[in-house]
Amino acid sequence: MNENPDDFGTYKQKEFTLSDFIKIYREKKKKILTVSVIMGILAAIVVYFIMDPIFLSYGTIKTSGKVVGLNFGIPGSEIGDFGEVLTGTSYTKELAFYENILTSRRCLEEAIVKFNLMEENGYKNMQRAIKDFRENILYTVKDKISGTMDVGVYDKDPALAKEISQFLIQQLDKINIELNLLNAKNQREFIEERYKQSTEKLISAEDSLKLFQDQFGISPDAQIRAASEIEIQLEAEIESEKIKLELLQKILSADQDEIKLQLEKINALEKRLSNIQNSTDGSSKLQLKGSPDIVLKFVRLKRQVEIQNKILSVLLPLYEQSKIEEKREIPTILVLDQPFIPDEKTKPKRIITILAVMMISAIAAYGYFFIRTQLKRIEGISS
Repeated sequence: MNENPDDFGTYKQKEFTLSDFIKIYREKKKKILTVSVIMGILAAIVVYFIMDPIFLSYGTIKTSGKVVGLNFGIPGSEIGDFGEVLTGTSYTKELAFYENILTSRRCLEEAIVKFNLMEENGYKNMQRAIKDFRENILYTVKDKISGTMDVGVYDKDPALAKEISQFLIQQLDKINIELNLLNAKNQREFIEERYKQSTEKLISAEDSLKLFQDQFGISPDAQIRAASEIEIQLEAEIESEKIKLELLQKILSADQDEIKLQLEKINALEKRLSNIQNSTDGSSKLQLKGSPDIVLKFVRLKRQVEIQNKILSVLLPLYEQSKIEEKREIPTILVLDQPFIPDEKTKPKRIITILAVMMISAIAAYGYFFIRTQLKRIEGISS
């Protein structure tokens, strides 16, 4: 198909160049500026005479660095620094938890009801009130390095903003204490159950050992006893590590690094124990396969008693402390600065608002003239 030169000229005329943009602006500059100024004046009237000034009152709180709960750094305990995982000493995690409490329905609903915000702000239902409170009224700023958080409220009444801010900080501390005590209760119940199980196993192991000694009246020689010590220690350590894993799984998700590391540690210990128990080439000093059956049985019975004793040595101090923590109600939040009555408004930012309205109006006006000019050009070309 052959192209007509006139059609090529038509296509060329339809192209819109930079000079056309500039030309439209020059031709309509006065109208664009007029629209921008008028909208700026209207915006000024609205922000200065119609919109209510909004005040911000806030207080600064600091994390305690340790939530109420079990301290697993007990002297003599095999758990050691494991407590850092369960006590939540990380400022980042603790501040994130505080923010979740502040934005929870329970906390915000109590604030809305106490200060009658449903009627004050004309909300249709509680769900909308909570959503607006989270998005437009509540103010939180976290400092993860220092472990501090600013908690505040926006309101037209500066005194009311202060009162609501104080109430939110009190609610944060109250709810946090309740959750920590509930966590301590759950830990106490879990450890208590494990403690009872270990006690029963220890009694059973001691009875079996006593019956064996009453029947045979023997004990393994010094060499066999020394050889079994490491095996006993490994099995006891595996049981202790499994208890740690169960505690972790109750408070952390399965994909957390602490869970994976604990599983790897248990697997490594079990592999080492298996290698010792199954060694038959004589290379291991812990080989017990060649010992007499009676001696082996005694060693196994003795080992069960040692294992249960070691487990109880870990569980007993944790159990006693969990009973104390369950009853202890102490403040978990330190208030560095109490909320105050603000002297100056926070928003609206009048000058910024007016300038933004003028700029948007100018862009909209130019867009209008540009589209109108383009449509006229298309109509002219078509005709």
